[in-house]
Amino acid sequence: MQDRSIMAPDLLAAMRWFVANLSDPAQSPLLMSIDHSPSEQIDGSEWHHSVLVISQNGEHQALADELGTTLNPSTHTLKQWKDAKQPYKKHFHQAFFQTLKDHPVLVLTSSIKESAVIQHEATFADALGITECYRRMTHNGKSKVEFGPYTCSDNDALQTLVVSDKHAPMAIHVSHYMLRVHAHLQAAVSERMGRTDVPVWFQVMSDKPPNDFIGPYAELMWLLLGGPTTQGRFTWGGFAGAEDQPIDLLADNLAGLMKEITQSPDLYTYQSSPLQPPISGVFCWERLE
Repeated sequence: MQDRSIMAPDLLAAMRWFVANLSDPAQSPLLMSIDHSPSEQIDGSEWHHSVLVISQNGEHQALADELGTTLNPSTHTLKQWKDAKQPYKKHFHQAFFQTLKDHPVLVLTSSIKESAVIQHEATFADALGITECYRRMTHNGKSKVEFGPYTCSDNDALQTLVVSDKHAPMAIHVSHYMLRVHAHLQAAVSERMGRTDVPVWFQVMSDKPPNDFIGPYAELMWLLLGGPTTQGRFTWGGFAGAEDQPIDLLADNLAGLMKEITQSPDLYTYQSSPLQPPISGVFCWERLE
């Protein structure tokens, strides 16, 4: 493999670089940790940031552990970004790329303006193949989104899901982004293997979503990622209880960092030594205004 930078110029290049590091691109599922900042809802924020951290054999657990030991030697674990002080945040920014360099981990960030989430909602829904079953309505005097009907796997009965109009557009955006990631990774794997019949599967480990994993947002994500557009090549869930798993904290720190870099770029100038080859990790940041 040729020497390269850690920052991929686009999503397809990021996938090619990541796949080049895999000993067996046909091995699935890939583990994906995902987090968002400020949250998975339309709340008046100018920007929303989603971070996906992907590895084939859980290597981003080792990345999180190494960063935790470096940044928080008393506990050897990363801190929750919302509770961390500025020195920790700046240290994380400097240490992250130096540490990612040595781990075969793919880090993808999508930053999108809230106005763009709303503007492109119908386009995202169309790409997900749900235009005919996704509609706005009024429920108990409140604006909601209705999804369905769909068949319940428990009893084959038709059901309709009602979701907050603050949560549904973000679920549509995030699912569409993950669908694009899957399509580009599938293309990169097929290119390397020289054949198109190698399926790519994702085990998605989410941070705790609105109303936890039993709420309408979580159910909508399960339906979107398990639908015909994705051909069932996603499983979506997360850890129950406290949000203290290292891979959750890694995604949490990255999402918080992207938010703060966007808000205050002058506070986050990279000052560590240049990254020398060989470089194993990959980082890619997309922005949509």
